[in-house]
Amino acid sequence: MKKLFALFLTLTLILTAAAGLADAIKIGVVTPDGDHGFTGESIAHARAELDALVAAGEVEYKYVAGGEASKQIAGIEDLLNNWEPDVIVLWPLEGEQLRNAAQTIVDNDVDLIIYDRLIDGFEGMKAEIMGDNEGIGNMMGAYLLDYFAEDLEAGEELTYLQFIGDASTVSVQRTKGMIDVIEASPYAAQFKIVHDPFQTDWSNTKSQELMENWLNTTDPDVVANLDFICTHDDEIVDGLDIALSSFTGEQNISLISSVGGRRETLATFDDNEIDLVTYYFSPSFIREAIRLAVADVKGEKYQDQEVAGQMFLIPSIEVDASTVEAFRSSPEFIERYSLGE
Repeated sequence: MKKLFALFLTLTLILTAAAGLADAIKIGVVTPDGDHGFTGESIAHARAELDALVAAGEVEYKYVAGGEASKQIAGIEDLLNNWEPDVIVLWPLEGEQLRNAAQTIVDNDVDLIIYDRLIDGFEGMKAEIMGDNEGIGNMMGAYLLDYFAEDLEAGEELTYLQFIGDASTVSVQRTKGMIDVIEASPYAAQFKIVHDPFQTDWSNTKSQELMENWLNTTDPDVVANLDFICTHDDEIVDGLDIALSSFTGEQNISLISSVGGRRETLATFDDNEIDLVTYYFSPSFIREAIRLAVADVKGEKYQDQEVAGQMFLIPSIEVDASTVEAFRSSPEFIERYSLGE
């Protein structure tokens, strides 16, 4: 009898494990390569989230990282043809180039969650999720109006440079959000950009080179009178800081605005004469895309809403000298750096 019971228990455990595996959600995740800090950290956070879900018996996953649109497209084709996922989380390198591949996902009745970068005008995905880029731009514009309030009220002109990330919807939205707020104010005409926006490709090295070239080839009076610099990423700021620190001419920049909230950038500016304001935008945001995908397949709500093709925005946090210490002890900052060194 004991042997029969033991055999029954063993068979029950095997069947239970098999059922659990069969019920596991099959998630395909397609992202850019980890070719710089943010994407590298994002991949690490995505894998950590997925591995925890695998350990809990909730998901199986396959991961595709492609530094070119063609590699992402090939990865999507492989997932669809050889694995049959329930859902794909797609972080498109360039939205337009991934449009047909995204449509193929939808046509194969696989749920699609688009993360971070949009595919303009695309329909059929179960949801989109991203940091609130336009909201960040709005906050940046409001901060500039407040920071320079006395100068603006005195009728002074403010000159500035802008260092964008790339040509994606992320950069477009961040710029639009800032400009919309400034143009809606009575001081719009007092803001003067003194050079076309510099495209940095999110690289601190390229940002440093662009800044050094501008400093060394521009009329010294224009350089000396520059009031502030707007950027789209903390790594861009790191490059600018190196260029400005080694510049021997006169410069009187009061403020640099940024996006990220990286501890390295915050530390760099702890004792810097130039003020910094940055907006929390973390590689850990991709965890939310995966959580959204799981909720979608389970038929559960996300952010207290049914998943029905809408955009979900991840809120930001404004960080400057007055709030940086509180930010460093916040749950958001702790999650970002939960992976260790």
